[in-house]
Amino acid sequence: MTIKTALENEIELLQQAAAGDANAFARLYNHYRSLVYRFIYKYLKSAQLTDDLTQEIFIKVWENKAALTDRQAFKSYLFTISRNHTFNFLKRAAIDTNAKSIILNNYTRPDSLEEDLQTKDYMEYLQSILATLTPQSREVFRLCRQEYKSYEEAAEILGISRSAVKKHMIKSMKTLGDAVKRDLGIPLGIFLAYMVR
Repeated sequence: MTIKTALENEIELLQQAAAGDANAFARLYNHYRSLVYRFIYKYLKSAQLTDDLTQEIFIKVWENKAALTDRQAFKSYLFTISRNHTFNFLKRAAIDTNAKSIILNNYTRPDSLEEDLQTKDYMEYLQSILATLTPQSREVFRLCRQEYKSYEEAAEILGISRSAVKKHMIKSMKTLGDAVKRDLGIPLGIFLAYMVR
């Protein structure tokens, strides 16, 4: 995320907002809202949900406005809150069938360079996790998850039993699931849904 132009007197506005000046906070909101919105939209692909979370994030910042005087890097602070709030929502969405349905139904192929780059980042992350697996587990994952082969087809290609393919997939999915939860804070299902847009 980059800001096209710096916000004039941002430190002063932060101090005023911390003191309860709603007008100063409104200027910060107007400047940063679209950046936060675009960041969240990459994950949710739903204008309605993104609007809701964007509002919730700025409400949270306003409720903790006293801390703004200590924020020399407000943009980083704001995006940390945005990331955490979005990932927490995704965790809840994995349980809430309705929210999960909205998110998954709105996923489409990337339609911008920025989204292409994010998908590339996720692919690189996926490859880094797969690199920790044994060569045969990696090959089983590639055939079954990336080439959509059945367990029987993968077994025939690799010259191993179907049960061996299943064991490799269980091990691979557990390794990937643990890594995604640890590093990204989201369920594996959401990560995989994003990967196959």
